[in-house]
Amino acid sequence: MCSTSVEKVTKMRNSSNMVLLTFFSSTLPERVNIGAINLRCFSCYGYCQGKSLCKEASQCGNCSALDSHSEDHCNGAAYCFHCRDAHQVRSRQCPRYRLEQDILELANTPP
Repeated sequence: MCSTSVEKVTKMRNSSNMVLLTFFSSTLPERVNIGAINLRCFSCYGYCQGKSLCKEASQCGNCSALDSHSEDHCNGAAYCFHCRDAHQVRSRQCPRYRLEQDILELANTPP
């Protein structure tokens, strides 16, 4: 998936160019990509370069099922693969969505 293991991004006080990254797990990734703005893809519902460039398998926006059906034809219960909670993948209440919004806000805040 077009995913990340970053749970929270915090801008450091008294610094125009430092941020604190909090990770979901105790194991740190080998690298963290910074610079490219991730878009919510409405095909795989990951955060990547967007639907037009996405090469991942499509997913249902309601139940997160891979390649099987569209959200319009879904009879399954709402399930978000990002946070494993009972809401649609595209919910604005999802912690992952809020994280991506925080990243965009930091990226667009002048130094």
